[in-house]
Amino acid sequence: MTDTTIEKALVACNTEGFGTDTIKADSATDAQYSKAVATQIAVLALVGHAVHPLRCGDFLVCKYGYSHYAQDFDALQSFARKLGVNE
Repeated sequence: MTDTTIEKALVACNTEGFGTDTIKADSATDAQYSKAVATQIAVLALVGHAVHPLRCGDFLVCKYGYSHYAQDFDALQSFARKLGVNE
């Protein structure tokens, strides 16, 4: 008897445009955005909220077993204002 093993490869569902950057981001603007996101995450961390950046530019904010989903950075800032963290 021969022992044959069938291996299946993991495949991404939508790979269109994967690995190609058609739009070049302005490095200064990109750096400012990254700094703003990091600052907002740090400010929320200082008051005890864990912020988890997700794959599509969205965020999950957690504290005391509760979580809040923020669809984008603007929603994250809005949630921080509701908490009284941002002015």
